[in-house]
Amino acid sequence: MTRAAVLALLALAACAKPAAQTNAPVLANTAANTAPAAALAPEPKLAKIFTPDILGANVAWLETLTGPAFSSSGADRTYKVGACQVIVGVAKGKIANIGLVGVSPTCNFPIAQYFAGGYDHPVPPIPTFGDIQTGLGGAYASDCLALCGNAADPVVTLTYQGSHADNFNTLYAEVSVVDDPVIAAWQDWSTHLAAKTGQAKLEGGTDGLDDTMQAVAIKDFAAIRPTTVRVGEDLPGG
Repeated sequence: MTRAAVLALLALAACAKPAAQTNAPVLANTAANTAPAAALAPEPKLAKIFTPDILGANVAWLETLTGPAFSSSGADRTYKVGACQVIVGVAKGKIANIGLVGVSPTCNFPIAQYFAGGYDHPVPPIPTFGDIQTGLGGAYASDCLALCGNAADPVVTLTYQGSHADNFNTLYAEVSVVDDPVIAAWQDWSTHLAAKTGQAKLEGGTDGLDDTMQAVAIKDFAAIRPTTVRVGEDLPGG
């Protein structure tokens, strides 16, 4: 056999080498083998902050966990904890109320621990307005329902004032009227109220109205999630 023929046979043998013997990984290009994205985990430090006894605690103790406040406005102080904004109402150096701005799978807290057990539907950490209304109750309000202008976005709130069994804690939840689902709910509520009172009376929101048509608000906002949730005392709706 000639030298050229031997080289040709060796080349053919190399080409026939099984893929299983190669060092290169074999990647299947299928959706079934694509690992799902990791679920967002809650900011771990929040569990140390949002304890059942945090209300009435010294702000100085809180700041051993959070560091100094990022900003302050009146009695309110805002702290950055990871990607979360913790808002605290302060009275005489103690925590009167506490909550989160931007409630999300990463930024949330166990709301039910601040209210007595026994509710048929305990409020989850990331609630809809319907969850709060069903589990606790409360009343809807808005700072403007018509002819609002451009100075600031209208805000819708739901406030529940707890009983003695709840240590008289209040839950305050709010959402700004900026996203389409919220706008649609707000407009429907406003339309029903305007038909009864006229638009001019809605410029100041629900303040001063004899009938705020709570049944309409309960229906319209049931599926909407508040973006800010606070518990405690001395709250805007308390």
